[in-house]
Amino acid sequence: MKTRKSPRLPTTATGACRSAHGMLWDIALADLSEGGCRIEDARGRLRIGEMVRLFIAGTGPHLARVAWRDGADAGLVFQRTLSARVVAHFADADWDGARDAYEEDLTRPPVRRLI
Repeated sequence: MKTRKSPRLPTTATGACRSAHGMLWDIALADLSEGGCRIEDARGRLRIGEMVRLFIAGTGPHLARVAWRDGADAGLVFQRTLSARVVAHFADADWDGARDAYEEDLTRPPVRRLI
């Protein structure tokens, strides 16, 4: 069994999912971590390996790949991880805080490591 790099947190966040073919529909997230999320896909639109764009509670787009399916649920892996601050705001249902933290993260210069 694989271990997760970051813990999943329950959330009531909602948003939208856009497929590579341009289809857009509303989603509800069941849980969220820095590296991905689980969403309900009752209509079975998502296929393993497919790339999608998520718009979550006023943030995004978050590019993600469908990693797994189980019945009506699909697990997505973000191409760019979310910060722990953004995830914490989502878990607390603090949508404004999540949006502000996400925007701050976008304006920060990338960290470069010198070896």
